Amino acid sequence: MIIVGGGLSGLSAAITASEQGLDTLVLEKGRTLGGNGNYVEGAMGVDSDLQKQANINISKTQLLQDELAYSHYEASAPHLKKLIDSSGQVINWLAELGVKFSKVGGQGKSWPTVHSFAGGGYAAVQLLAKKAQEAGIEFATSISAQEIKQQNGHIRGLSVMNEVTGQMRDLVCNNVILATGGYADNAELIKKRTPFYQKLMTVSNGKATGDGMQLAWDAGAQHYQMGAIQYGGGAIYDKTQPAFVHMSSQLAAAATQEAILWVNERGERFVNEDVNDNMCHAGSAILTQARVFSILDQTAVDHLTEVGLYKEVGNSPVSPEKLATLRQEIKHDLDTHQKYLTQADTVVGLAEKLNLSNLPSTIEHYNSDVEAGCDVDYGKDPQYLTAVKDGPFYAVELGVGMACALGGIRVDNNSEVLNRYGYPISGLYAVGNDAAGMLVGDTYAVTLPGSTAGYAAFSGRNAVLTISRRAAN
Repeated sequence: MIIVGGGLSGLSAAITASEQGLDTLVLEKGRTLGGNGNYVEGAMGVDSDLQKQANINISKTQLLQDELAYSHYEASAPHLKKLIDSSGQVINWLAELGVKFSKVGGQGKSWPTVHSFAGGGYAAVQLLAKKAQEAGIEFATSISAQEIKQQNGHIRGLSVMNEVTGQMRDLVCNNVILATGGYADNAELIKKRTPFYQKLMTVSNGKATGDGMQLAWDAGAQHYQMGAIQYGGGAIYDKTQPAFVHMSSQLAAAATQEAILWVNERGERFVNEDVNDNMCHAGSAILTQARVFSILDQTAVDHLTEVGLYKEVGNSPVSPEKLATLRQEIKHDLDTHQKYLTQADTVVGLAEKLNLSNLPSTIEHYNSDVEAGCDVDYGKDPQYLTAVKDGPFYAVELGVGMACALGGIRVDNNSEVLNRYGYPISGLYAVGNDAAGMLVGDTYAVTLPGSTAGYAAFSGRNAVLTISRRAAN
């Protein structure tokens, strides 16, 4: 068996293969293992031992119905049901392997399903890689799969290339598992998926270029729906540096998570900023505007720095108590003339610098809503209405972070890749983000936090257990 990709889904498959006594080779086109699993925060699970200890009870039936409705029933009900039913056992399995979890609960307005990894995804995937190597699984890095070989409708091997030398060779096997991480780093595929691609900033390791989809399609797989892009909500719009540079930025947290006032290119408010409790909805809202700016005043900056947050960070399992370095970050960005941050002593001055013609009237109207304790336009929760009155004033330009892109391959409940007639391609499997379009409609299910990582572990394990079961018959 050959696993194409050494991320979270590929490593989960590899360890399961070692448990099942299957001869296995893992190909990784990069030089290091873990893929985008290095960046995940936690894994989704229902009825795990950790949830039972925390007295968290979830109706699997209600969860399934809610998630199907969220996807407009574009998600596969049988596949989503199998994930939900198996997910708690997968979390328990990870814990038995030694993966540590720091917290179990929800994110923003979500189901309490995310099991946060202690040390983040990096700690989890590094442990899994070590376990797989100790179990004797063979890894080949800087090797990419180029073509799936078939004979009489069955998988017979792979053509692979050495990414350093360009040397090609053929490998023989009866089963191939595609675990290449989706297509977030393939600009052409992203362009096909959304007209707003220019405002997206990829938070990825650069290797998720849609290899699994192309390999499967060339082997006769159905061109399935492209699924969803996982928008990371608002993000600092900085085209000069990789998006991950701002992942830990407290200015980014203030501008996006606290979301005091968002305005568009005309200086007009266009949404209830609490939309950022669902980062994918926030991303969609931002993409409806030509430009978006998050507005803060000095009182807000001082409060966030010295007193604490106005609201808990909703898009992460971990929320800081305050943004202690916010003022230093603002000073640094102003001193280094970062284009995404603009400061002015007055609202009129800020509007003139950014050509936000309606900003003064927008802020005047918004402040009146704050004083009245009622957002008459968009219904923001009164406890999060925060005035913008005291200069200097700041505008942070926002784009949209893109963590991953799911889909393109249709699979069945055994993780087998299906052809355009809906039948399995014998010996070909897809897992992780390559197949996760089965779980979503056009919007990633932030309501089910941890689902990408949870599905990676589940599907990698699911594919191998299917192969093992058939080998035994």
